[in-house]
Amino acid sequence: MTNPSNTLLRILVLLLLTGVALALYSARGDLKPSVIRFLSGEGNWFAAETPPISTISQIFDMGIVDANGDGRLDIYTSNHNYKQYLLLADGQGGYRNVVTEWGLDQSHSFPGWEQASQAPDVDKAGLYIYWVDDTLHFRTHNLDKIGAVNGTLRIFSAVQVVRNDGFRVETRTTSKQANSLLETTTDFAASGDAHLVFYITSRGGPLTFDFGKSLPLANVYLGFQKVSPTAHPFTVSLQDRHGMAWADINHDGQLDVFISRGAIGGTLRMFPESIRRSITDELFVSEAGQPRFHEASREVGIKKKDCSGRHVKWVDFDRDGLLDLYINCQDRGNVPGGYPKQFYRQDAKGHFSDVSAEVGLDIPQNQLIDFAWLDADNDGDMDLLSHEDTGYFLYRNQGGRFAREFISRGKFERSDVKGLKGNTYDYWQFDGKLSLADFDSDGDLDVFVASKKGNTFLINNVGTFKPLDPTALGLPVESVAAAWVDYDNDGHPDLHTVPEGLLHQNKNHTFEATGFLSLPDKKYQAAIINWFDRDNDGAMDVLIALQDNATLWRWWEKPFKSKDVKGKDDRFKWKILAYRNVGMKNHWLQLNLVGSAGNPQAIDARVTLVTPEGQQTQDVGSNDGAFLSQGHYRLYFGLGGHDKVDTVKVRWPDGRLQELKDVTADKLLNIEHPGGV
Repeated sequence: MTNPSNTLLRILVLLLLTGVALALYSARGDLKPSVIRFLSGEGNWFAAETPPISTISQIFDMGIVDANGDGRLDIYTSNHNYKQYLLLADGQGGYRNVVTEWGLDQSHSFPGWEQASQAPDVDKAGLYIYWVDDTLHFRTHNLDKIGAVNGTLRIFSAVQVVRNDGFRVETRTTSKQANSLLETTTDFAASGDAHLVFYITSRGGPLTFDFGKSLPLANVYLGFQKVSPTAHPFTVSLQDRHGMAWADINHDGQLDVFISRGAIGGTLRMFPESIRRSITDELFVSEAGQPRFHEASREVGIKKKDCSGRHVKWVDFDRDGLLDLYINCQDRGNVPGGYPKQFYRQDAKGHFSDVSAEVGLDIPQNQLIDFAWLDADNDGDMDLLSHEDTGYFLYRNQGGRFAREFISRGKFERSDVKGLKGNTYDYWQFDGKLSLADFDSDGDLDVFVASKKGNTFLINNVGTFKPLDPTALGLPVESVAAAWVDYDNDGHPDLHTVPEGLLHQNKNHTFEATGFLSLPDKKYQAAIINWFDRDNDGAMDVLIALQDNATLWRWWEKPFKSKDVKGKDDRFKWKILAYRNVGMKNHWLQLNLVGSAGNPQAIDARVTLVTPEGQQTQDVGSNDGAFLSQGHYRLYFGLGGHDKVDTVKVRWPDGRLQELKDVTADKLLNIEHPGGV
């Protein structure tokens, strides 16, 4: 007679094995790259490193910069309204976040006010107000020691109570104008331990708090760092940071940074004039050459003008020796009217004036997916290459004015799909980045563009760009992201794409897959790739940020994805991977150009190296892997078996030419502007 318990055990084991088999079958696409990487011998080339941070919330960008000028490359992020990072390298493989130490928090008065993935410790008597993801929390603790809490919150947004344990709440909502902008006033009070949670629809506007006189301000703690206000009422805002452009603007030897910020989902025009004036982009300028900064956008003439800022880059377009600033203002489609791009020309006194309309680059009806400054035709001045929602265009610099030339359309352009015009939160947010390199060693920069609906390769022939089918060279049909790197230092730029991994360039300028760093197909919907020499040993290392494609999460993965009080999962948390190059054996040369006073980073200088293998050409800034930002100015050249460079030719941004002969390899070399620094 069969034992019922044994029968039940067999059924459970069978179900378990069936589940495991189904999971393995469903995950076969995830397992395949691991097998390929193992068989490729990747371990002889790359060693996985522990990244400075393993996951980061709501990345808008990640990039590389030598922020303190010590010769060690640092890592920065912009994170919308979440906590940001400026990770200084210590030279021993470690990093330290100095955002608060340097005064770069989103709120100068309340560092740590940013959205966070977890609550602060509640350990002292009082009222705690902080963000956890998209929800604003009010929490009281040990009020018997200080008395009851009462106060008011005013915000231009709809507010929804999603949890209330012990608060008394009264909310009043009014429409401010014919455009239906909402202003919400919420009175709150509690007399014991209580917890109140709001979901704020629009988090980019200012929040104004006022508390009853009986509540000591020393017992009010704001944000993750639990900073107490010094007076009330007081107002605090998230900055909605996007692109970051680094350069020494005040010429004191310390890098400064311009940060473009959003415009409250593109709705800033709807707000009262007082709010519109209070929201600005940010120019953080160092104080007396020290790593402490003050915000100077207004004092130098930079105005927000409702711009929903995205990509931002420095350039000396008029060759006057001073850096100018181009800002991509994106039309989110939420408010009628176009959004002119902004082009700020700097004068000798350090003041900036918007000349975008004057030079033909305001283009309010054109949606820029990405743009790059380069001297496309080798005539000595900088042209603008754009990837727009209707195709690829070159804005050719003709004596300081720009003429628009159509290049081509990609297989997929955003204007073809209704609803993508202003959408920045879905599958296409990071699609279509321009990646530049002189891959064919002919002296001008070519462009590879990764897209999940079809890659594009634009070949530059003395200023004329023509599309080439990437498959003709052995490159993938579609990719999530791409970056050029000469990972083996053989003198020929290779291409790293996600998910395909590293594609090695042959001497005939075709490519073949190595299997190195390959990832599961379609698992990730966005990626940012930064190659840099992390330990200054001449070998290129890589930092990769990956965002899951949440639509492809398997059934067994979903229970492990955290959810907030609104039921939102962690699809906006990015995974960070780091790999150190351990297999490179060839010679190399790295260059750091020290420019003139008005452009100390020598942004847009062109360098050509000549060896018996031929020539290599790079522009300062062309190695930047960041998507919206700019700051990686070191140049990297592989030399193969050659232990010296015959000639290093430098064309400085002001047009001056300089040559160095018989340069010894295997070092980081500083080259100073011939006119003095």
